[in-house]
Amino acid sequence: MSLKDKVAIVTGATRGIGKEILIDLATKGVKVVGIYARSETAANELQENLSNNGCEVEFFKGKVDNAEFADTVVGKVIDKYNKIDILINNAGINRDNLIFNMPQEDWNAVFKTNFNGTYNFCNTVIPHMLEQNSGNIINMVSVTAVNGREAQSNYGCSKGAIIGLTKMLSRIYSPKGIRINTVAPGMIETDMIEHVPGQKMENFLHHTNVKSLGQAKQVADIVSFLANEENSYFTNTVFKLDGGFLR
Repeated sequence: MSLKDKVAIVTGATRGIGKEILIDLATKGVKVVGIYARSETAANELQENLSNNGCEVEFFKGKVDNAEFADTVVGKVIDKYNKIDILINNAGINRDNLIFNMPQEDWNAVFKTNFNGTYNFCNTVIPHMLEQNSGNIINMVSVTAVNGREAQSNYGCSKGAIIGLTKMLSRIYSPKGIRINTVAPGMIETDMIEHVPGQKMENFLHHTNVKSLGQAKQVADIVSFLANEENSYFTNTVFKLDGGFLR
């Protein structure tokens, strides 16, 4: 089966992994709606470039932790296409610190975007997928959510909560035709890791079997794999893509 003419929503879609996922799906013939919070310039450039190559892409600006915004976007997608086949919950932020040094506002901000944002879009998309008797939700988490990393306490906990949400929703909705999975990347080479100190990066790579960073295209390939109905036996899965990260 092909992904052509499927309809997808991708949050956090103008940079890093989300951008690569959006481009990959769009070039495979998926009609993609991208969500972004800040850079209108990046969204416009992406839309123009992809449209010039025959892709159908549209962007909406807003915050995923705003449930009203999520409802509005999903309503517009349903009005236009009368379906939503794929939801990629990728939007996320990090404000790293040890748990006992963590300001309350940083803890709350990361949970609001990462967990609440994922919950909001799941909550508003699933009823439409139930009407279709089909759907595919892929929640982007992190190896930090699986292994636990002490200096990413709020980030790891927020992503771990998404794994819990995925497992709970999957138990309810997989029998009704909605597959729900998570992808847990390790350290991926994007502009989002530019702030990582050199010593911390060296330590991460030292404890990774392949001794190298992953690529955003590799993550996008896994998302497309899970989104394809040929792979319909995958559900309730935490798909690690971490180069054999050990600790």
